[in-house]
Amino acid sequence: MNEVELVQKCQEKDLSAFKMIYDRYEQPLLHTAFRMLGQQQDAEDAVQTTFLKLYRGIQNFRSDSKFSTYLFRILLNVCFDMLEKRKNKIIQVFKKTDLSYRPKNHLKLRLEEAIGKLPERMRACFVLFAVEDIQQNEIAQILNLSVGGVKSNIFQAKARLRAILSDSQVKEKA
Repeated sequence: MNEVELVQKCQEKDLSAFKMIYDRYEQPLLHTAFRMLGQQQDAEDAVQTTFLKLYRGIQNFRSDSKFSTYLFRILLNVCFDMLEKRKNKIIQVFKKTDLSYRPKNHLKLRLEEAIGKLPERMRACFVLFAVEDIQQNEIAQILNLSVGGVKSNIFQAKARLRAILSDSQVKEKA
């Protein structure tokens, strides 16, 4: 069943079609939510809330954009709402996490911490582009930004990440 047919079935409240969409999108949404929120449990909550909102609002989907764009927009709005309720918590999560079992210079760990320090929209653009491999024009639709705004956010995110990672590397050597 193609995506258009799946959406039509979902709009008819066909639970098997919802299950197929869930199976198809759960992992990509979970990865994005984790990178946005910094905690597995929060990411799982965000994905569940996203699918609940999808179920309740699938009638509002108009086929003038890709379904994945619509779904990621719901997810990011949920993530932004969660972040708004606990504005500074994402940085605190990384500070409180016991990372002593891993080497301090582990690049992946440092990159995850650095991504967590980016402003919300910039983080969203970077994660969707660099991690989830979503095209810039689709990111613009998801986040309701211009393509130029997306490019600017990605450029700035890369610059900040380079600066954060080079600072942490200098501190490790000292």
